[in-house]
Amino acid sequence: MERWTVEFLEHMAKQRRASPATVRAYRDDLRRFAGFARGRLGREPTIPGDLTPELVAAFAAARSLERVQGGGRIAARTLGRSLAALRSFLRYLERRGHTTAAARGGIPRVATPYPLPAAIAEAPLNALLDEVASRVKPDNAPGLRALAAIEWLYGAGLRVSELTGLTWERFDEPRRLARVLGKGSRERVVPIGARAVGALRRCWTALGREPRPGDPLLPGPSGRAATARTLQRDVRLLLGALGPNAPAHPHALRHSFATHLLDRGADLRSVQELLGHQHLATTQIYTHVTRRRLKAAYTRAHPRA
Repeated sequence: MERWTVEFLEHMAKQRRASPATVRAYRDDLRRFAGFARGRLGREPTIPGDLTPELVAAFAAARSLERVQGGGRIAARTLGRSLAALRSFLRYLERRGHTTAAARGGIPRVATPYPLPAAIAEAPLNALLDEVASRVKPDNAPGLRALAAIEWLYGAGLRVSELTGLTWERFDEPRRLARVLGKGSRERVVPIGARAVGALRRCWTALGREPRPGDPLLPGPSGRAATARTLQRDVRLLLGALGPNAPAHPHALRHSFATHLLDRGADLRSVQELLGHQHLATTQIYTHVTRRRLKAAYTRAHPRA
């Protein structure tokens, strides 16, 4: 099974252009399944003879009963991801000439909860950014880097990994456009707001030099690109001023970007393109955030409401 697993992971990385994190997660889940199969069969499993519906169903049941640190059971999303990796592996084997339909039928569907994205309210977030921009000192490079990070994450809907991977050669400053490399190595062009550009320029002024094309957009203390952990720490420190109940993680700024656009009437397809979502269904989750507002408007306006 090891050989087939290696081939499958290479296929995911090269043909499907899966992200390194996805490939690592699939590798871990398939190794977990192989270990379970060896323990149950008492030998190395063979492909496809040992991939029976009974073995697959037994693995799903055992995985669902596993405990995490602290004593609780694994989350439904974790279980669903493990079974999705196994399902994709069996489909790959099917394309390579092995019949695996019966085994795939043994994989149960996991009811995964879909919590609403943790968006920050528009008014307090913008008030905080204006306050930070007015009081941060011109020579405070770390503070200005944190401000620029928030302005870019919120102003362009970027992921932290996308922001850390940006260099000046990917940023067209006169036109305020950035070429972002997202998940699956998919590239998209996003508009950058004037406030984000201004915050970035203030950050580089504090550094005391002009950026060169190959320089990272946001350099860290060493001069190389700021790490995701550094930006996450900076963003959490600033967003903590919003209070204990407000989401303070960097991805909340991406959620806020999408939610505020939709609140102001932006087209769902446009938001999908700006976020770099491959499927429209991923973007549609943000419509649930504004559902209460839409229902209130419907109740006020419709005679049969």
